[in-house]
Amino acid sequence: MTTTALTDRDDRRHLLADTPLERESLIFILFLPEHDLGVIAYTWVNGAHEAGSMGLVFGRDNERFAQFHTEGIPVLPDADFDDWTVGPLTVRHGSPHKEAHVFFEHEGVKLDYHFTATTPAFTYHDNEGGCPSWLADNRLEQSGLVRGTLTVGDRVVPFDTTGHRDHSWGRRDWTAIHQYRWVNVQSGSDIAINFLHGAALDQSYHLGYVDRDGQQSPVRSIDVDITRDLEHYSYTAAKFVLVDALGRKTEIVADERTALAVWPAGGLQSHDAGGPCVVAGRPGLIHIEEGWHPEFVARRKAMMADTFDTAESRAVLSVNRDIGRIAH
Repeated sequence: MTTTALTDRDDRRHLLADTPLERESLIFILFLPEHDLGVIAYTWVNGAHEAGSMGLVFGRDNERFAQFHTEGIPVLPDADFDDWTVGPLTVRHGSPHKEAHVFFEHEGVKLDYHFTATTPAFTYHDNEGGCPSWLADNRLEQSGLVRGTLTVGDRVVPFDTTGHRDHSWGRRDWTAIHQYRWVNVQSGSDIAINFLHGAALDQSYHLGYVDRDGQQSPVRSIDVDITRDLEHYSYTAAKFVLVDALGRKTEIVADERTALAVWPAGGLQSHDAGGPCVVAGRPGLIHIEEGWHPEFVARRKAMMADTFDTAESRAVLSVNRDIGRIAH
């Protein structure tokens, strides 16, 4: 269940340099469109053995059912991801690149999430040009079957669906990013896609994989067409066309967003949204995470509203019309 760039040891914790930008992180994703629910479970650690965790359980339009964030928690140098607890979040990696168990409980909300891989773990080193140095030393992405229960107060939601996880380690420089979208798509256990599309340090990036017809292949190109709402500046409809290294064209169409969370990440504003989609003509699930500079989102909302009847929107209009002014 690995590519040539990985070993079984890469499913566990790595040795990081004790420098400010070194970081290792794990993220686990769950979307339940029939219940208008989304879940993000995230944990990280730096080279000084200080760890953090974050959990979000959210609804259709940035509604929060649970949210926790903890950081700066000392962990032992030999603590590993086979038994990893930081704050409310516990992660236990099982067979390398095959299994994981994620659990958290916080203020009446509980997640019990079992991940079983359906694709080989793919690293961005397997893309043409490799993994960008500002993003990580390496980064693996993997789709799988996810089973368990999500409890929100008195509501217990069992699930048996598909999901995604990633694991990255090394240098992380969020300030390099102009804008990005990170997208995960599954249709049962037969089709799985991950891609990162965006711009950083004056370069455009097309990273990730298409796994279908029993073959996994790196992404070579990504075409994007997205419709957004005024309230959140998040997708309401999206179309992506991918071409992979095998020459296959894969079309993904989403026309409904059933869960959305907006939260700060590395100086950017992260929009995590998901819902149903159609991929290669088959029904599936999609998760679209987009990162924008907050002032860009505020300006786009003002321009989309096109009324300029508040002080904030008039300030945006003034910026839009202010060309060539000489500062004194």
